Amino acid sequence: MTSELAITFCTDATWTGRAHCEKCHIRKLMLFSELPTSAFEEVLQPIDQYMYPPGSVLYEAHTHKQFIYSIRRGMVKLVHIAPDGVSRIVRLLGPGTAIGLELLDGADGYHHTAIAVNQVDLCKIPVSTIKQLEDGHKELCMHVSKLLQDQLDLADQWIVALGTGTARQRVAQLVLVLDEFFSEDNGAFILLNREDMAAMIGIAVETVSRMIADFKRQKILYRFKENYYQCNTEALQDISRQG
Repeated sequence: MTSELAITFCTDATWTGRAHCEKCHIRKLMLFSELPTSAFEEVLQPIDQYMYPPGSVLYEAHTHKQFIYSIRRGMVKLVHIAPDGVSRIVRLLGPGTAIGLELLDGADGYHHTAIAVNQVDLCKIPVSTIKQLEDGHKELCMHVSKLLQDQLDLADQWIVALGTGTARQRVAQLVLVLDEFFSEDNGAFILLNREDMAAMIGIAVETVSRMIADFKRQKILYRFKENYYQCNTEALQDISRQG
């Protein structure tokens, strides 16, 4: 561990609790990236940092916990549950993004249920703290508005990419999305379980399993380590364009 990480309390995987935003070495990626250090000197309510294991429910749709969550590491899925009980993953979000922003846009509660896909490290920020900071720092208000618009634009792109075409094309597009938005420095990304993949692209779990097995046989998708994979993007792009 470098000396920089040693003093950055909230990046120590063994420590969870009160966040120290001014010492965060990845703050440039986070919700408060536009703010000067002095902005945190008189916040009304503190910001806490937590680790959540895979499968943890961060919040449920229609509840109103008065918190926004800024993701430091890991992947979170936003799930829409229809009246008939059918679940559909409407968005995946990773490091540098924030969830629950709809509360800042006047929503009565969260629009979706947020669930950790893998271990998630995030900052839990009271809505009152964000509003207080927005009052004194208009750049934060502009940044939040941009994040909201970026998420809407990305959702529109994914609806088109993942909701049309053959089953094979949809699975190829989803793997490309994982590679583009969630790969780490080594180019590897977490492959979602088959149920989550099916819930994202609206096809049967068995069909997803068959397509993934086929991609592996053709060396289009290959294991890097554990559940991390790398892919042949050109081959997947060719599949997504077929037909």
